[in-house]
Amino acid sequence: MDLAGMLQTLRNKYKVRIVECEGGPTLFRALLEQDLIDRLNLTIAPYMFGGAKAPTLTSLGKDFLPASVHCSLSDMRTIGDECFLTYRIKHQRRRRN
Repeated sequence: MDLAGMLQTLRNKYKVRIVECEGGPTLFRALLEQDLIDRLNLTIAPYMFGGAKAPTLTSLGKDFLPASVHCSLSDMRTIGDECFLTYRIKHQRRRRN
């Protein structure tokens, strides 16, 4: 799927300026790899699960991202035992040739 093209169509044809993408690690990783994310909303809850085949934030497998993604915390709040974090994605500057 052409994620960048889809987002461009939403902006140009339908005037959509903000899109919230809720999906699993496959969608999140694809959006990260194409530099299409500005913000990450993360919830930390007091439940633990895991194992060798448990999904991570960016993958269902053991492959690392092609490059590190740096973020800065822009908001944090707690409600009960849960912590809601908002991070801004720090985009890498592209070099001009």
